[in-house]
Amino acid sequence: MQTSYFALFQLEPRFALGIGDLETAYRTVASRVHPDRFAQAEASSQRWALESATTANEAYHTLRKPLTRARYLLEMRGVETGRASTLSPAMLMEQMDLRESLEDARESRNVRALDALAALVKSRAAVLKGLLEIQIDTHRDDTGAARSVEEWLYIEKLITNIENARALLED
Repeated sequence: MQTSYFALFQLEPRFALGIGDLETAYRTVASRVHPDRFAQAEASSQRWALESATTANEAYHTLRKPLTRARYLLEMRGVETGRASTLSPAMLMEQMDLRESLEDARESRNVRALDALAALVKSRAAVLKGLLEIQIDTHRDDTGAARSVEEWLYIEKLITNIENARALLED
């Protein structure tokens, strides 16, 4: 049976996770299973160490970022994410408007407009992060949390597009 990433690090499965606690737990597990410690061991132990170190790395990278942590928690609860079908028409319209603003700023080579758009979108991501903590940890509102994750996925993609547009203008 596969151990959850939270159990691997002996952490409570919560969205509100202390990154310092995660890092400490990761270092403890990583040092215990590091392949170098098994360099002289038999092949099966070396294989185990490599697989364990890989799992610890995957677990750390999944739990370190709030969006991937939220998706993982919902997956643990049997809730699928990554489907746009949970998004409201109002949210989809907002995304279209934001993308039009991005295109306008990119075409006019307006760095200030890109910066303002980035600030707006990042503030929206921060609101969703706070909302997810309440939805997942307090209310166990998996449906609402799935919807918030979907919105955040769109926002993350938009943030990347804004950063790419800004980088192109700086070249």
